[in-house]
Amino acid sequence: MSSLRVLTVCTGNVCRSPAAAVMLREAIREAGLADRVEVGSAGTSWEAEGMPMDERTELSLERSGYARPFEHTARTIHLTELLAWDLVLPMTVEHAQLLRRMAEQTPDGKSAPEIALWRRFDPEVSKDAPETEIAVRDPWYEGQAAFDRTIVEMLRSVPTLITHVQHTLETR
Repeated sequence: MSSLRVLTVCTGNVCRSPAAAVMLREAIREAGLADRVEVGSAGTSWEAEGMPMDERTELSLERSGYARPFEHTARTIHLTELLAWDLVLPMTVEHAQLLRRMAEQTPDGKSAPEIALWRRFDPEVSKDAPETEIAVRDPWYEGQAAFDRTIVEMLRSVPTLITHVQHTLETR
């Protein structure tokens, strides 16, 4: 059976995307898929390269039932790495557009990953909602309550994402 590589992407790779990776890893482990699915995270900006996960994100994850420690080091996505992933889950339309432009440079003989916004898997989001309306907003400039809201909002997508991962594995 083939394995699947899933990458979550935000701007700095210190808030939303590492939180998404924590959520997905746990759900994948609970679904019995940990030996078949790898989860990583990256950012579109180099500004936080090498930094740990934001403390406010860690606290929000802990409040939502995830156990520390959250081992993480922020990194920036580049074309070579992008092409090593099968499913890429950006947090905003801007992230998705940048990743899709990158994927347009895929050399012949290589395949680009599936790129779908994280909240496209949120059951509360209409299937025909424009990408501009389904971003996971950046809590960075707000207080702890914004981080808590962001984690709760992001959690809604996890069950549908697991179903999508399972389906993808079955059809490979």
